[in-house]
Amino acid sequence: MKKIKIKYLFFFLVMVSLMTSSCTDKMTDNTGSTDSNYYFQYEYSNYAWGSNHSGFTVTPSGEVYKFNTTTSWVFAQNGKISSTDLLKNISLSIKADMLISKTEMQSYFALASIAKTGALSTPVSRGADMGAMVCKVFVPNDSDPQKVYDELILSQTGDSEMHNLKQEAAVIADWLTSLHLK
Repeated sequence: MKKIKIKYLFFFLVMVSLMTSSCTDKMTDNTGSTDSNYYFQYEYSNYAWGSNHSGFTVTPSGEVYKFNTTTSWVFAQNGKISSTDLLKNISLSIKADMLISKTEMQSYFALASIAKTGALSTPVSRGADMGAMVCKVFVPNDSDPQKVYDELILSQTGDSEMHNLKQEAAVIADWLTSLHLK
């Protein structure tokens, strides 16, 4: 009888320690962000024959939010967007039935940390009326990480093509494109 009680006590203590350790992640916004505040985005826009703006955003916690809107969306200006506007855009989106694991997110956070040092290639004109498919990451601005995000373009295809010259950027862009195709 004593062995059973000890086993249950041990099991209880292990469960409590697991639950409390999983609750120690720092929460920085209502999207449940942890570890890093990088937001990944795949975006398609075309205004040649009407307004089309769609895509998805992956939050730092791995939640995926799809959007298809041209109204009320706040675009980055001069490569920057406020955290308020970024979260507003997510609020205009619909949560998808997809969750990226914390381990997978951490690997892409690490890749993005390297990719943010990469330069962009010179834009090349490739077509007309195709619009733009853009893979990007919003990275907290070093001077004001709580309020401003830098827009890091990983790749852009369509009418005009360019890409970040770091290999890590191509890996992230391929991942975002594969998520888009799911």
